[in-house]
Amino acid sequence: MSNTNATVNSAIIAQTALNTLLARFPLLGQIATDFSAASVKFNQDIVTHIVTPTVARDFNPVTGYVPDDQAQVDVSVKIDKHAYAGYAITDVERSTSQIDLNQRYADKVAYALGRKVCDDMMALIINANFTNKTDIAVAGFSRNTVVDIGTKLNKRFIPDMGRFMFVNSDYYNALQKDEALYKAYITPAASNVVVSGTLPDVNGFTVIEYAALPENGERLVGFAGIREGLIMAARVPDVPANTGDTVIRVVTDPRTGLSVQVRDRYDGRLGKQEVSFTLMYGFATGSKPVLERITRPA
Repeated sequence: MSNTNATVNSAIIAQTALNTLLARFPLLGQIATDFSAASVKFNQDIVTHIVTPTVARDFNPVTGYVPDDQAQVDVSVKIDKHAYAGYAITDVERSTSQIDLNQRYADKVAYALGRKVCDDMMALIINANFTNKTDIAVAGFSRNTVVDIGTKLNKRFIPDMGRFMFVNSDYYNALQKDEALYKAYITPAASNVVVSGTLPDVNGFTVIEYAALPENGERLVGFAGIREGLIMAARVPDVPANTGDTVIRVVTDPRTGLSVQVRDRYDGRLGKQEVSFTLMYGFATGSKPVLERITRPA
């Protein structure tokens, strides 16, 4: 496929792509992550950890402030996914256009990588991994449902900090039309609901629409919980010291530590620049009680 674009800087595109990826796929910011710019071998295991909730105790003047051992659970994540997105520019294309397509490339690359990563992660949201679920038809999905799910987590003693809820477009649409939410948020401070269609937090949950949420053969329409339910580890591919005519860079998002490897090669015989963005990653289930699946009735 041909492109109509001018010369672009692959590293700049990759940096912008990372920002766009994380903005368009906020799920990657809600789960537990272990990101690094270090390289790994495919199928290598990365040992990361999650911290389980602790308890407070009554002070005893005889024993004083005795520290408790924190329950830090090691989780092994296998780097068994390798995804990339790329493009090519020929000399003819480069010489016939002066359009700066940095942001356009960033959007395409970010969406392609983000969609692939999130699709792979969604495959874990199944009954075999997370047995707790709420079965509700779209017509009955409302703020009351969100409250009920919150109560379920409360009864499992799941912390109420950082709770999220991802639902497909139909169920997100149902919440947007919820009259109780509309009346509660019809204020200047929350006018964003009406103007942009973005919901504020609902009963302590950050509610996010994910249009591509798969049913996984189990009528899945959403899930809710906290970050310790899912763990993602990501690294970049290992490369030899001599990469020939390919320039390889690693671009890292400073906030999350997520890194993408940028490969930039120019074929002098064909007069074509080839650029790809790639990363290697894997997922593991964490604390299973902290996540509640949302399904539709059969």
